[in-house]
Amino acid sequence: MSKIANKALECAEEIAKEMGLEIVDTEFVKEGSARILRYYIDKDGGVSMQECEDFSRAVSPLLDEEDFIEGAYYLEVSSPGICRPIKKIEDFVKYQGREVDIALFTAIEGKKKFAAKIVGVNEDKKEIVLETEGRELIVPREKISKANLAFVFQGGKDE
Repeated sequence: MSKIANKALECAEEIAKEMGLEIVDTEFVKEGSARILRYYIDKDGGVSMQECEDFSRAVSPLLDEEDFIEGAYYLEVSSPGICRPIKKIEDFVKYQGREVDIALFTAIEGKKKFAAKIVGVNEDKKEIVLETEGRELIVPREKISKANLAFVFQGGKDE
């Protein structure tokens, strides 16, 4: 995470907590000529557009006061969506039993990307236990470059 994204996260954590929200991710990106500071927020049951707007209105004055971003930028606040990123070790614990799509910095057994189910987190919280292709795989947390909840289609029966 960039220094700006980290600072933006620090600035907004207390506001999110007071509003009963969790900041899932923060990013500062350039898209075309625009620079965007983006917060992804969530809570149990999901967030509404109104909650995204309320969070934006609450955090904007604080960002202006802290003034750590040079030049113009856009502030965006969004839900992480159904394929929510799994960033923190607590996320791996929270979503134990769920299917995830994993990308690694370096290959394990010849693979850098795969689908798996989160089995758990080891005691020292440095390794994630996954189940993939019918077997258990232990992956050091620092090897995971990206993890997202997988969209699992639950089709109904045709009648």
